[in-house]
Amino acid sequence: MIIHVKKIIKSPYMILLLFAAKLMIYYSLIDVSLKDITFILLSVIAMGIIFICFSRSKLKRKKGLFLIVYSLLSLLMFADSMYYNYYNQTVSIKQLWQAANVAAVPDSFVATLIPASFLLYLDIPFVYYFFKKHIKEDQGKNGWSFKKEIKYIVAGLCAVFALLVINPLDSVAIDKVNSVEFFTNHVNDVYNAITENIVTNDVSAEDVLDAVEDVAVQNPGNLLHGIGLGKNLVVIQVEALQNFVINAEYNGQVLTPNLNAFIKKDTVYFDRYYSNIGKGNTADAEFSSLNSLYPVIDRECYTLYQDNTFNGLPWLMRDLGYHSFAIHGYKGEFWNREAAYPGQGFEDFYSMEDLNASDIIGLGISDKSMFKQAVDIFKGEKGPFFSFIITLTSHHPFLIDPKDATLKLKEEDTDTKFGGYLQTIHYMDEAFGQFIQELKDAGLYDNTVIALYGDHHGLNVGMDNNAEIMSNYLGRTYDYDEMLRVPMMIHVPNSNITKTISTTGGQIDFLPTVANIMGIDINQPYVLGQDLVNAKDGFVAFTAYLFGGSFVHNNVMFEISREGVFEGSRAWDINTHQPLDATAYEEDYNRAVRLKQTSKEILDQNLIADYVQRDLPGTSDQPIE
Repeated sequence: MIIHVKKIIKSPYMILLLFAAKLMIYYSLIDVSLKDITFILLSVIAMGIIFICFSRSKLKRKKGLFLIVYSLLSLLMFADSMYYNYYNQTVSIKQLWQAANVAAVPDSFVATLIPASFLLYLDIPFVYYFFKKHIKEDQGKNGWSFKKEIKYIVAGLCAVFALLVINPLDSVAIDKVNSVEFFTNHVNDVYNAITENIVTNDVSAEDVLDAVEDVAVQNPGNLLHGIGLGKNLVVIQVEALQNFVINAEYNGQVLTPNLNAFIKKDTVYFDRYYSNIGKGNTADAEFSSLNSLYPVIDRECYTLYQDNTFNGLPWLMRDLGYHSFAIHGYKGEFWNREAAYPGQGFEDFYSMEDLNASDIIGLGISDKSMFKQAVDIFKGEKGPFFSFIITLTSHHPFLIDPKDATLKLKEEDTDTKFGGYLQTIHYMDEAFGQFIQELKDAGLYDNTVIALYGDHHGLNVGMDNNAEIMSNYLGRTYDYDEMLRVPMMIHVPNSNITKTISTTGGQIDFLPTVANIMGIDINQPYVLGQDLVNAKDGFVAFTAYLFGGSFVHNNVMFEISREGVFEGSRAWDINTHQPLDATAYEEDYNRAVRLKQTSKEILDQNLIADYVQRDLPGTSDQPIE
């Protein structure tokens, strides 16, 4: 039967055609091949059901309600595309709580937008027009009685829900649909979020301890043990510092001359060190580093586990008689630090509200100003101290005033993320050089251990044209192994120990590594990292940017597929960049999954409280003054 084109245009089928066009844009934005038409068909069918429910119902103001629903679906697609551009994952209902943190960094938010994403809104007025036209032409017909047919609707939806979302047969094909198709992906996400809080946790503390012993390989050893004992400790977490800039040049200029000099004397440099952050980015980097636990994918740990008992580095340093405090050049409430830090063991927190904020670059106080103020704080300390400093100037999207930009960029790199990144990292290095000199001038340098590491990547391999630019700059393919690699270095003055350690590790290993150098006993079993000074075998599981189960094990990088199955997964040798057979790494994949699950159980059940009791000066409602 031939349907006249004019009839199609006037019919409600036009809505589905427009929605199909929207889907083609949407799936392209989240890197789903349009050759697999199954996802588009399923989404169109789902939209057809929504259309029928509205058009045949007796709801009042159903035209306005349909417009609202369709607009919200478009907004969700837009959020997916933006979130995927940054995290390589679609948005989850669990991340809605992070909206306030996103709004706090508007420049970074705007920089993640893709112009093509706005095409997802173009069809809304046309769809509304055709819906109103259909309703007007259908006014003479009887409406749909939900009372008569609700049981059939409910039965049908429950059957589809059980098959696609619950997936009782554990079908790989259905898993693929759930992870990619627009409607089932988000319904499945909501279902998992609800059932996660309903299902009773039957994992005992003994089970978790057994899991820790099975998957958390800790290699005891005495190398470098206690060489920093009795000295002050300053830990610097540098915003977006990637390892490739160390000992590198650009346009005839050394990118990080001060960091390069730093690792050449009395410093242990870890050059195969990885960021294992969750969706909390910087906050998760410090949480994992200070506690040797993995962050969760749901939300930043500082909010989810604010009232837990911890036994991380700030507490351990306090046990040795140190004054533990943190310094950050942005608002104290950001990432819930002000409320969470007492439970982490920090006695004081110097945020933007407590510092001189006259020199601002990008998000907050400039690195040079913050470092200078940090030294002034150090001078007032009466005894040994542990200071945790978080830098800001190199925060995405890497904005810096021309007066502060001293790196000469090539013309083609001007006004690019790559150029801005190198410029702000170069500024941070200058600030660090001044910091070292100020410590020396204050007579603090020779009695202070300085540990420094990057919190996460700066140049996302999936954003802008970073992959192409970075591959050209490096002379090799820019992939996740390079994107997630950050430097870590621990300087012990007058130790006469200068070495590079290439054992694979990550932020999960920071606490046991520093504890060894400072001569600290951790005295509780829930430590999932290892001391990299004495380790021989390196393993790190990833939380964000790569899907759960992805890992790096010595020279092998493994990325699980977005469906969580080995079909479509990939592995490669980090040294040669040659592809490897992904199916050969199932055991390591299971280890990565179990590590993450074990860490979550430790946090969900607050198991550290079984070993350690901490007395806080106030409740969680009384932030650090």
